[in-house]
Amino acid sequence: MTNASRLMPTPLSRAVALAFGAWGLMGAGAALAQAAPAAAAADSGQLGTVTVTATRRIEDQQKVSTSVTALSAEKLAERNIYDISQLEGLSPGFTFGRSGSDARPAMRGVRTEAVQQNADTTIGFFIDGIYKSRPSQALASFVDLERVEVQRGPQGTLFGRNTFGGNIVLTTARPELGETSAEGSVLLGSFKRLRVEAVGNIAVAPTVALRLAGAVDKSDGYVKNDFNPAADLFDQDLRYFRASMRFKPDNRFDAFIKLDSTEQRGNGAGGFSYFQRGTYLNNTCRPLLNSTFYALNGRGGLADGVADCTRTQASPGGAVGSTADVGRPIYSPGNVWRVENDYQSQLKLSDMSFTADVSYRFDTATVKSITGFSDFSVLRTVDQDFSREAIAISYERTKNKSFSQELQVLSEGAGPLGYVAGVYFFKDKTDNLAVFQSLRRSVGNGTADTAVSETESTAAYGQLSFAVNDDLKLTAGMRYTVDKKKYKFANRNSVVPVSANLADPDPVFTSLDNLVAGSAAFGNAGVTNCAATVFPAASGPVLGANCGGVGNNTFYGATYTPVEFKRTTGRLAAEYNLSKSQLLYMSYSTGFSSGGFNGSQAALNTEATRTFNPQEVAAIEIGSKNRFLNNTLQVNVAAFANRYTNQQEQRQVPVGLTTASLLFNAAKSKANGVELEGEWRVNRQLTLGGTLSLLDAKYTSFPDAPGPIAITQLIDTPGTAATVVNGVTIAPAGQTRVYAPGYNCGLINGTGVNGVPQAFGCNLTGNKIPYAANTSGSVSAAYSIGLGSMGSITPMVVVNFNSGYYGQIYNVEAEKQGAFTKTDLKLNWKINDGLNMQAFVDNVSNTVVINRFVWGGGSTMQNSAAAPRTFGVKLGYRFF
Repeated sequence: MTNASRLMPTPLSRAVALAFGAWGLMGAGAALAQAAPAAAAADSGQLGTVTVTATRRIEDQQKVSTSVTALSAEKLAERNIYDISQLEGLSPGFTFGRSGSDARPAMRGVRTEAVQQNADTTIGFFIDGIYKSRPSQALASFVDLERVEVQRGPQGTLFGRNTFGGNIVLTTARPELGETSAEGSVLLGSFKRLRVEAVGNIAVAPTVALRLAGAVDKSDGYVKNDFNPAADLFDQDLRYFRASMRFKPDNRFDAFIKLDSTEQRGNGAGGFSYFQRGTYLNNTCRPLLNSTFYALNGRGGLADGVADCTRTQASPGGAVGSTADVGRPIYSPGNVWRVENDYQSQLKLSDMSFTADVSYRFDTATVKSITGFSDFSVLRTVDQDFSREAIAISYERTKNKSFSQELQVLSEGAGPLGYVAGVYFFKDKTDNLAVFQSLRRSVGNGTADTAVSETESTAAYGQLSFAVNDDLKLTAGMRYTVDKKKYKFANRNSVVPVSANLADPDPVFTSLDNLVAGSAAFGNAGVTNCAATVFPAASGPVLGANCGGVGNNTFYGATYTPVEFKRTTGRLAAEYNLSKSQLLYMSYSTGFSSGGFNGSQAALNTEATRTFNPQEVAAIEIGSKNRFLNNTLQVNVAAFANRYTNQQEQRQVPVGLTTASLLFNAAKSKANGVELEGEWRVNRQLTLGGTLSLLDAKYTSFPDAPGPIAITQLIDTPGTAATVVNGVTIAPAGQTRVYAPGYNCGLINGTGVNGVPQAFGCNLTGNKIPYAANTSGSVSAAYSIGLGSMGSITPMVVVNFNSGYYGQIYNVEAEKQGAFTKTDLKLNWKINDGLNMQAFVDNVSNTVVINRFVWGGGSTMQNSAAAPRTFGVKLGYRFF
């Protein structure tokens, strides 16, 4: 896109301009503003009430029998929180991971690990009651929110759709009837950051109100590129606009309609990682997990003529004393915020959505309809060789459309029986194109996979609560879900013209922007056994027409037989009020996330790798919610025991110079823990807060786990006999098979064919679940100082701590983030009811926190890191 074209007005930019214009007209010319709550009553010195929607009703957080952290608009503003990456420490046990534009949150041993189009999120993300299916949508910017909720543990009854590990729920501010006001903010920060927000509420009539909200956020990247300064990563170029309307003619009918749009541009944050740590090589100078670690970039084509490794053991790769050039040294290994890539990556993200929430209240019940539609797309590219060489880029284009409709009936009145019942329908289609290519903006001899996945989910649910007396309440709920999934994929020959011998891509390259797979490329529906034999090379055996093959050509694609996953999940709970401000509860709940299909040619060599099974959880929780000391001290604690079956994991399979992501199941795992969160208004000036999570999350049965890189190699041992296990020749005469040191590995039963080993795995029983720290939490303190006519100023310090975690299932040192603490400083100056100023420094100590680990091409560990030290000033005004 040219500079001139970027200056041309777009529908979104015009909408944002209108929002700012409305703000200016209503604001009598003030230019600087910050989102702030309406003027509150005199400070009572007590803790306020925060509402949540964990029961699909708006209720006091302290009155619901589930673990939920709710952050009000005021709390979000005082801590300058603008996306979910900043929620760590605010909710106990919540860990945020990120790869490129995808959010990967984790809690209680569950994480969103797989983000490709054939996978589902495992922690649900909802905006105004609408489920968002793509992990990139979970990085939505927080603009004009009423509250954010982190609901921990399975929410398989009332929310259902992919709430296996919990929910993150955003509620936007609704139009206020009878009020015309405006507010906004301007933030200036490090890396040339400029963020401007504006909100306008317009009372159109006594029963109708409009609300407009817009934001523009721009900054340079904080990952600096020393080779190509134009290619810095983690820059920001966001434009957001929302328009909503509320119509409430009486106390019975209430309609909320919302349209919003997000656009993001820039270089982005890389693909699934942006820098490399290194690889493991054994004494034959070949990759072997957990052997000797080398800080080398082992991507193909990066040999630099330097002997990196000397063989001390002979193998098929070379004799003792011979050397190997296996790559080049990692660039700037001590600074994760510096790279030397030649290619300038790009990000183009667009998300348009519609929401309608309409309810009617009868005397005994409220009927509600919640409708959602989303049209989402993201294009991202990355320098796939992680170097200054022009070797490889990767390109991924994802398009998604989703529709959901939910009908609810909620009881009204003060009787002992309460209920929530509903039906839910969800339809989702995702088209994905992934290209790994060695030439710019064209496809020649690289790899390309295109895939289409479709999901239809229907559910019926109900939950009853019965108040036995004033203190004891019992709850029972159930949800029946049917997920129907379709999937088809095809490889590069479906989108690249082939040469005359039907073996290789034509040398006339095809533009990436025009790659389209014809329907014939996906083969015939219902054929899932196209790979009964190992996939051939170009000159291999003929694959029948049912497999989508053409003559002797390499495999084209497949259309799987549609599948259904049916599950009943539920919840039982009992709660007892020790007093008006103390609640005890116990609950048992279950949840599931459906299975699906693996794509790409690499996945289909065995039936076991073509599909993956649903994952299920059963969770017991005992908790207590308390207010003490005249409503100035809040202490909430929860103990839980979660048992997971067939927990879905992801591994990378080498494909040429890159890897393909496949999903498989770990047999059994568990997460036991205790979570604590508290807040104490010591007096009107001093507020203390803190969270604590103690977690034991590990695999209790995980045999035959495939390796992320080589877990076995052959070494030369002259004079030894062949090694045969269960009739399968593991190593020929004169050689010995060695395995990753420190692991119990071997041939996976049933995978040897005619004496030839086919698949090896290791027993990972007892390993820690990734991103599950044994100890994590935060402490905070804020002290308000009165300044007379100049208002008040409140310094705040927040310290987050974490005992460390592993980022992958093998728990080797290269997959480990060590213990760390991070400190944030805030200074909030409330000049008057309308004018506010804030100064902040986040991550004061510039602590490095790796929040994404993945094994990539060249058997190299690839990482992404959270932001370095950032600082800024925010100034705002509100018009009443």
